Amino acid sequence: MPAAPFTDVSAPNPLRAKPKEIKSLQAARGIAVLLVVICHSAELLGEDPRLWHRTPIYLWFRGGALGVQMFFVISGLVIFQAHREDFDRPGKARAFCWRRFRRIYPLYWIFLSMTLWKHRAVTDPYASYPNIRSIIVSSYLLIHLGSYHTIMAQAWTLFDEIQFYLVFAVCILNRRVGLAVLGVWLAASFLFLAHPSPFWLVEFSPYHLLFGLGILASLALESEKRIPAGLIFWLGVVVFAGALVVAGWFGRGVLVGLTAGVGAACILLGAALLERRSRLTIPRWLVLLGDASYSIYLIHLMAISAVARFAYAHWRHLPVPIGGWMLLFILLGVGVGIVTHYVVERPLLRALGKKSIAV
Repeated sequence: MPAAPFTDVSAPNPLRAKPKEIKSLQAARGIAVLLVVICHSAELLGEDPRLWHRTPIYLWFRGGALGVQMFFVISGLVIFQAHREDFDRPGKARAFCWRRFRRIYPLYWIFLSMTLWKHRAVTDPYASYPNIRSIIVSSYLLIHLGSYHTIMAQAWTLFDEIQFYLVFAVCILNRRVGLAVLGVWLAASFLFLAHPSPFWLVEFSPYHLLFGLGILASLALESEKRIPAGLIFWLGVVVFAGALVVAGWFGRGVLVGLTAGVGAACILLGAALLERRSRLTIPRWLVLLGDASYSIYLIHLMAISAVARFAYAHWRHLPVPIGGWMLLFILLGVGVGIVTHYVVERPLLRALGKKSIAV
């Protein structure tokens, strides 16, 4: 159908805004990382037998680990939306890889090196796996080399991110080949689901399907169809919240994680549509939390673990209720991450030529 006579066909579609212009995506990052910090704080209080070992606290909050599944969906949505127009443009591949490299590796290498130094300082170099050369090399490359172990506990997600980026880079080099590789990569998540080897279960994780969910959410976001945004959003909230409860008290199985991913995709799609229709206002503090989410994710566990050990050693002389310690760990993990974001991450990205951190 031809365009209307007075329609400006060059005007941008408001539903095809750049990811950094969609504040709800940054807010979702902030919520996701806050859930992860809450989970790890509860883990220190409730699961570690060397500390307080208040198991019910961990059961109440361990579902927060599903914030990672939300991160995967966000990544699929953001990367596809930001770079889908680069498909079949090989000249864009180098710029894409460089942007992904400077966004992930430099800051990660700083904390990885600190973690490795800490392990070497406090453990027997022949008894601790962080000292095995292949694991050290794979941890720096973020590519598994014959082992599924990582030096930084929370860095396991970055291995999956790098796989997704590499597959996406193939799409930029050649659309047809790249989409075929993407399809095979996602299908492998099913094929290796029952594989007895932990290495292959990690290498072809079923959670890779969450990147695909993010891509589907991006396609829906860019479509011209009238999608019931409010219904989709609240349906996602119910599904994701239900997964949080189930994960806490019954276990974080693959099915629960994938269900959480479906809920996250609905939340992201609904929130973005509501925002574009001026029916949702995003608080500035949530956007800030999203901006700082990578720094928070990398450093929070190191910070709260050190404080938890000190606090437990002096617990009898520090009459703070257990809930107070929980709140302190959460605030500390978030606060240290925000400071790191402004003091380390932003200057580092500026030095590497990146003005925005949203993508």
